[in-house]
Amino acid sequence: MYFLKITGFIPENKQVEFEQTIRLLKSQMPKSCAGFNTSRDITDKENYQFIAYWDKLPYLQSFTHSSTCSMLLGAFRTLGKLKENTHGKMNELKTR
Repeated sequence: MYFLKITGFIPENKQVEFEQTIRLLKSQMPKSCAGFNTSRDITDKENYQFIAYWDKLPYLQSFTHSSTCSMLLGAFRTLGKLKENTHGKMNELKTR
C-alpha cells in the first residue's frame, strides 16, 4: 500500500473556497485510489491535511502527474501555504 500526504495552512477567510475546491476534487479521484480523506486540525483550524492510498505504486505515480493532483496542490498554494507534499510505501501492521 502506498500513500500521498499533502498538508497546508489555509487562512480562515479562504477556507470556504478551499473546501469547495476539495469537494470538487473528491468527485474527480480515480477509481485506482483505495481511499482518501481531508481533515482539519482540531487545535489549529487553519491547518488541513489530505491523505490518499493506493494499492500499487504506478497508480500513485499516475495520480501525482494528473490534473486533479495539480489542482489540489494549486489550491493549497493559491489559497494558503503548502507545508508538506510527501508520498511513499506504508509499513504493514501485523497482528497476532
